Amino acid sequence: MKKLSKVLALLLALLLLTSVASLAADLPSGAVLLSDSKKIDPNAVKLIAYRGLSACAPANTLAAVTLAGRCGCDGVALDIQPTLDGEWVCISGVSLKPMTGYNGTVYTMTVAQLNELTVTGGNGIASYPDEKIPTLRQAITVANLYNMKLVLTINGGSDESQQIIIKNISNLVNTLKLMGVVQTATVISAEESVLAAVKAAGGRPALNTLLPLTAVNECIEHGYVGFSAPVTDALTISNAASRNLEVYGSDTTTIWGADLLYSLGARTIVSSTIVRHAPEAENVVASIYTKASVAFRNVWNKIVAFFQNIITSLALNTLMSQLGINIA
Repeated sequence: MKKLSKVLALLLALLLLTSVASLAADLPSGAVLLSDSKKIDPNAVKLIAYRGLSACAPANTLAAVTLAGRCGCDGVALDIQPTLDGEWVCISGVSLKPMTGYNGTVYTMTVAQLNELTVTGGNGIASYPDEKIPTLRQAITVANLYNMKLVLTINGGSDESQQIIIKNISNLVNTLKLMGVVQTATVISAEESVLAAVKAAGGRPALNTLLPLTAVNECIEHGYVGFSAPVTDALTISNAASRNLEVYGSDTTTIWGADLLYSLGARTIVSSTIVRHAPEAENVVASIYTKASVAFRNVWNKIVAFFQNIITSLALNTLMSQLGINIA
């Protein structure tokens, strides 16, 4: 009987181990492990997920940010643009067509209008069919839950778009302050006027440049906290490090590319594919927030609009009464 009990206990233990193993998350399709490198000390580098883990989920979405956090990334790099009502949202470029199929621009739409659109383009879209264009506040909330640093890139083409961006920089920095990340979030742009506005508002500006050899001196001269540049040389990276400047590269999608950057002295790897581990169990708060935030925001927008209409109506009635006009 004792032997039978031991055999049953052993079988039960094996069954439990098998069950636990079956519950372990698989590495997302398109992702690769940092540990695949034989050259990189994983404790010596910071992994920044490019547009979230955008090789596996649509770029700049809450799904991509959440997946990056669950896979152990140290930070997340997002593209941001201001809306018509001054809110900053996460999307690459001004046009809405590549991500949503809608023929319009971010600048001409409010957050409420953007919430009516669904993301239809990007990697892994079949697994994430209901994603929306997130606000920066939403993305920061999820990033904070996973202790990820924010690296925010502002791209604008025309003179008109630059003016709209600069007009809304104070809103951006105020959002970073409100969310408690103004001392750690980095704001990257290629435009001096944008970077000057970020600095004046109390943010941390970093230069986006194609000329890494001149970047260190330019950052020192203008008071930028660092720069983003293509693969550069060991001397430039070493020079930047000695000046306490942050250095961000382009999206590095292979371990070979990460090995090259590491050999040049880079200790920050920006990648849409490289992760520390397979997804951990979902952070319950992050999961609830990610799935419900758009619905909550839609309800909130309706509540705000309702009271705005009441206030507008009361104000109009008061004004008409003072003018002696009866609008009943």
